[in-house]
Amino acid sequence: MSTDATPTILLCYDGSEHATHAISVTAALFPGATVKVLHVWEPVEHIIARYAVLAPYLGGELIPAADAGAEEQSDSLADEGAKLAKQAGLIATAHSAKLSTTVWEAVVAASTSLGAQLIVTGTRSLSGVHELVVGTLSHSLLQHSELPLLAIPAPLPD
Repeated sequence: MSTDATPTILLCYDGSEHATHAISVTAALFPGATVKVLHVWEPVEHIIARYAVLAPYLGGELIPAADAGAEEQSDSLADEGAKLAKQAGLIATAHSAKLSTTVWEAVVAASTSLGAQLIVTGTRSLSGVHELVVGTLSHSLLQHSELPLLAIPAPLPD
């Protein structure tokens, strides 16, 4: 990564306050940077597999339509994030990725395909046992990404 130019940034966005805060911090740290705003969506069959009790209520014929809706919602969230990034002074494009295995793997794959040199994500500010049980995207990316990672903590309460 060259030190005379700002990096192309993959900015993880899920529509949360934490992700919105990460956009504003990114804009303050890298004014005018190029960002690829990414939302990762999960196919319905993954959700059904995780919650087997749902299977009888969602017939196989409904899954393609549900997935199309999930992808459309993901595109919409990515567009929302890109719009916020543009309003903050960044050069932003929206992207969505279909989850195949884990969110962190989808983010790493997208960072490669989109030519990112830095990944930015907000944090959920989990700690202790809760973080161990739930896990966090920022922690997984720190463990597995070859790119630098900027994890933006949640803003302090007023």
